This record gives sequence, C-alpha cells and structure tokens, in this order.
Amino acid sequence: MVSGSSGGRYTINNKVILHIDFNSYFAAVEQQVNPRLRGKPIGVTGGDRMKRTVLGAASIEAKRFGVKTGMQIWQAKKLCPGLILVPGDSDKYLECTKRFLAILSSYSPYLEVFSIDECFLEIESSRKNLDSRLSTLVTIAQDIKKRIREEVGEWITCSIGISYNKLMAKLAGSLYKPNGLVVIEDEEAAKFILDRIKLDGICGIGPRIKKRLNNMGIFNFKQLRQAPLETLLSSFKSYGQTLYNMARGIDHSKVIPFYEKEEVKSIGHRYTIDHDTDSPQEIKQILLKLTELIARRLRAKKLVGKTIHCWYREAFSFHLRGSEGRVSSGNPGEEMRLHLGGVFKSNGMQITIFYTNDGLEILKAAWKIFHQIWDKDKIRMIGVSISNLQPITPQNLSLLEDDQKQIIITKALDKINDKYGEFTLQRGTLLNSIKVYRKPNPFLSDRRFKI
Repeated sequence: MVSGSSGGRYTINNKVILHIDFNSYFAAVEQQVNPRLRGKPIGVTGGDRMKRTVLGAASIEAKRFGVKTGMQIWQAKKLCPGLILVPGDSDKYLECTKRFLAILSSYSPYLEVFSIDECFLEIESSRKNLDSRLSTLVTIAQDIKKRIREEVGEWITCSIGISYNKLMAKLAGSLYKPNGLVVIEDEEAAKFILDRIKLDGICGIGPRIKKRLNNMGIFNFKQLRQAPLETLLSSFKSYGQTLYNMARGIDHSKVIPFYEKEEVKSIGHRYTIDHDTDSPQEIKQILLKLTELIARRLRAKKLVGKTIHCWYREAFSFHLRGSEGRVSSGNPGEEMRLHLGGVFKSNGMQITIFYTNDGLEILKAAWKIFHQIWDKDKIRMIGVSISNLQPITPQNLSLLEDDQKQIIITKALDKINDKYGEFTLQRGTLLNSIKVYRKPNPFLSDRRFKI
C-alpha cells in the first residue's frame, strides 16, 4: 500500500477504481488446463503456427529467462532453450475470460473490459473513515483473487491495483507482479510513485513520446511537472494537457461498461505466409481471401466501410551491426553465429472508395495500393483493413437487378459458410490457393464479451 495525505483533492472517496490484470494469461490458462506444463517455461504461439510467428504470451517461468510477449520464436529459444511451445487457442481463453468477468460483475455493474485479460472495476465505497475504507477495499480485492482461484483455476493469478482514478489504478496494478495488490491512496502518494518510475512506466507514454520529451530535456516525472502547460501544449497539441495531468496523477476518464462501448471502428486481417514469396498471383489470392473474410464480418455486423488500408512486411533480412553491408539469410542460426542484426521492412498506404461490404471491391482497392507500394522484393506478411464504418442504410443499397441478384447469392454463400466453415463455398480463382483461416487477434478485439 502506498499512502499519502488523506486531505488531498484526489483522495480515495466514495468512488474507487480497481484494475485487475491477469498474469501471463494465455500461458497460465494452458498450465491450468495441462498440469504437466505447470512450473515449466512455456510460450504460446499464434493459433496453429509454430514457425514464422511471435509469442502471444510467455509463462512466468519463461519470463525469468528474459522471454517476452511479441518475441520471435527463435529469439525466445535462444534465451530459453528449454522453452515449450504451445499453440494458442483463442476460444479457450475467451471462455476463461467469461468466467472471471462473471465474478467481477457481481461486485459492480461498472466493469470496463480493457482487453481479454485486463479490466477496470468501479466500486462504491462507504463513507467510513479512511482506514476502514482502505481495509474494505483490500478485503474486496483479496476476495476477488480467492474466487478466481476457486472458480476459474488455482493456477490463474492476477495483480490488482486500487486507486482514485483509472490511470493510477493501472499503475498500481503494474508495480508488483505476479499476484500483486497495491493501493495508491491519493495524489501525494501518486507523485511519490511517479518520481520513482521511468517515463514509459505509465500507460500513455510510449517510445516516441518519451523520445520527444527527452529531446526537451525531460527525463522523469518530476521534470515533467516543472514543464509549463503552455510548453507542452505547443509541442504535443491537446495531448500536452494529458501529459501535464499524468505527471500529477490526474485522470478524468470514466469507467465505461463493456455493453456501453462503441462498436468497432475498423475491421481487418493480416496473414503471415509460411514461406517468402514475390509471386503476384499468390499474393493476390491471399489478399482476396483476406478481403472476403473482412467483407463477411462487415455483413454480419450490418456495416459498410470506405477507407481501405493495405500493408505488407518484407522477408526477414540481416545486416552487419556497425556496417553498411547487408547479408540476406533465412536461417536464424546464421544470425547467431555472425552476430548480425535483424531487419523487417514494412510499408503501407490507404485510399478511400465508395461505401461497400463486398470482398471484390475491397480487393480492387487493396490490390491497387499494394501495386503502388510494393518494390517487388519477397514478402512474408500482408494485411488489409477497412475503416470509416457506418450501418447499412437504404441509401447504401443498389436497386439494379444485377446488384440485387448478387446480394441474394452473397446471403446464400454467407449462410452456407457460417454453417460449414470459412470458404466451404468460394470463388473459383481460389480453388488452388493456400489455406487462410480467420483467427481472432491475441486480444480478441473482434469478439463481444457477454457478461
């Protein structure tokens, strides 16, 4: 517990925020399901991929070797040769999330789902004296931990932060992991903590903002508090006010229950190919499959969109550190022997078209973008997304006879593919193409949690 003056303006009052963050979530779920994995270093990969992918999660045991989420498989194996790879299972994690959300929602209806393994919970605190209120809040947090162990799994742990706003609750939850419980009582306590962490140790300050602050001579939160608001506003525009508030432990954002959140703002898919390719036909087939998946999701949500974004990542290459020379290699072992540095080159662009939820129309735009940005080198990943979404209205629909026939055919195709699986029925041009399946991203942002 971090305490400060109880008379501060932002002292814990009748509204208190709990931040619940599950530790090494995907890996812990796998260890819960399979006791043979418990106590061992494991890494969860993306879906059924075991190569050419990154870790979706690392267990607590793996993190002790320096293994981190998002790390390339070969990098993780280098740090931890005994790392056990487990294919990710999004449905399994989602089911587990539903269980702990049911527990959390029993304490308050004000439950915001920040990601699949992270939530904010706003709780009404009685108007007792400060010590009694803090004791009650700690008891609630301990009860949540106990119920998760009993009702979700004894191997599933979470860190809980308690404070007077979301920003400080999230910071509190990050201070002691795994299985921590920290209270930041008031603004004075918040400043005490802020002055002892790095600038990027708080949610909202990433590498770019940190670098810009460093260029201004600001290297910690004490210096950030000394910076005039006018200076921050001139350098960061409206975000300058946010930085000014952060340095003082101020955050006015509200807990937004999941059922009140806005619908998705964009829909997209990307695909990492299991080999490097510069074949226009193969790339176009993959793009078509991705755009068909996007179009199906648009139609399922009764949406149309008009801004198409396409991007790609080139094949992995290596360069000598401290040298202008470049060495191409597909063998990570060579990188280790020669002490080379790896480079991914990416490119992307977006254009605007008429509102649509048709896969071919999205493909035309994506293929046009790709041709403009592709330098003919081999690629390993390609992605496409659509934004500027709006609900389908009569104004979006065409009354032309051919268009009406196409709508009927598309509905029939969607119905069959919903029942029997993606691409059960597909365009003839895709018959000899590689298999591409829709897989939810690691945080399942395209799913709706049902509390």
